Amino acid sequence: MKKSLLLSISLIPLIIGCEIGDKNRVSDATKNANKNESSVISKALPKKPIDPQKVKKIYTKTGTPGYYIQVGYFSSEPTKEFINRIEYADLPYKILKKYKDGKPRYYALVGPYISYNQASQILGSAREYVTSSAFIVKVEKP
Repeated sequence: MKKSLLLSISLIPLIIGCEIGDKNRVSDATKNANKNESSVISKALPKKPIDPQKVKKIYTKTGTPGYYIQVGYFSSEPTKEFINRIEYADLPYKILKKYKDGKPRYYALVGPYISYNQASQILGSAREYVTSSAFIVKVEKP
């Protein structure tokens, strides 16, 4: 009885040490997984929320007012291949022609949308299928 009691008492630190060691290994693995998850999440989310009041505005007499997703800005008309990417994504679009310094400039815009929130729901599709640099603009009458 004494031998078994001594043996069981002497094994307790070994068992506890194994459990503590396993917990440390698990927590390290969990920490690494959390770091990887947070880096993926931080890449997917914008650095700071965008204030709808600070959205870039495009003034035009001919365009329909509303929120749009700007997918391109060109000094000549967009190519058919570019237009095909927008059409493939099945997104409504307009090519807005404006003059800057006497030269025509072309805005490729997806929309219009009634609200900033509606446009932001489509922004992911525009970035995935058309261009990763797409962003929301607001078209207004001057």
